[in-house]
Amino acid sequence: MTLKELFLKVDFDNIYPDLEECDDVNYGFREAYDILCRMEPVEGEEKEIHVSRKEIFLRNHGGEMERVESIDVNLHGSAWCWGKNLAKEIVVTDDACFSDEELAICFLWELSGNVFLPEEFEKSFERFKRCKPAGPYETALDKLEESIWRHQIPRQFRCRGENGERYTTDEGCRFMVKRNLARKNRSKRKRDYRQDKRRRDLWGMIDCENAVAFLASEGSIFKRSDVDFLWDVEYLRHFDYISVTNNAEGRLDYILESMTRYQEIPEILELCNNAIVLVCVPACSPLDEAELEKFKEAVRLHLGYDDILFGLKTEERQSHHLEVFLLLNQSTRFPVMPIDKKSGLYFDILEKA
Repeated sequence: MTLKELFLKVDFDNIYPDLEECDDVNYGFREAYDILCRMEPVEGEEKEIHVSRKEIFLRNHGGEMERVESIDVNLHGSAWCWGKNLAKEIVVTDDACFSDEELAICFLWELSGNVFLPEEFEKSFERFKRCKPAGPYETALDKLEESIWRHQIPRQFRCRGENGERYTTDEGCRFMVKRNLARKNRSKRKRDYRQDKRRRDLWGMIDCENAVAFLASEGSIFKRSDVDFLWDVEYLRHFDYISVTNNAEGRLDYILESMTRYQEIPEILELCNNAIVLVCVPACSPLDEAELEKFKEAVRLHLGYDDILFGLKTEERQSHHLEVFLLLNQSTRFPVMPIDKKSGLYFDILEKA
């Protein structure tokens, strides 16, 4: 049985209960599973995927290590090439016996990982490349990381790439692990706390900056002034959905089902008090107005917020699938963090308030 035949044989709803520990991103596994079921296999040099049983040690809730049996799948570093893996035959060792559902869960996890879509693998490696920071908060974060790298990692463990990338040797990584596990005095604990807090806050401002830029980008009905209030929110969380359908019908229904059935985020919904929903539509396959209004009403009912902004963004692409950008946020009394342009660091007014 090939991997493609396995995915077609097992329905996603049969393996969904075992993915509940990832409640906020289960819809991503569903999208990846449907893409795999619709993708055409591509013949490659390797014809087989060998599956065996292995034992691993995990820490239980009591803090004790216990032995657990797991499935060992060797994709030989080709997890990103979905088409070639779909054409391979699944070969299970004689001493192992797995159900189709167990194999489907394991292969779905190995192929999707934390990115879900094959084209996102390339994007995930782009972050390792040295590039010029795009905004003031990225500049501040880059200066912070540069300072930590230069002053807290010994010189013999540091090296740079061709484009100025910061690297740490394997020995340096082991040194950092030992240092973090070792007992620290009060000044070093305070330093680590300040650095971690600064890093988290800067990442939050970068996410906000990217969200504002995307919502007000070309083709969107939103203007920058419509979404500038996001700079004053206390909490911000966004989710991206895509429709995986054979044609242009039922695209919004698919995304709505991802929101309501395959995603459970009651804590996040309770924490936030308003939302922004941006529907990205291809110019070659526009939406029906009645279908869009039905989707809006269903989203209002699901989120339960009085304040929800809906918008459309027209994109020039050939595929008919839809993309929906959901941004949940909570307003705050704190102003935006100002940047010291000379040092590139922000003043921690949140802590002073």
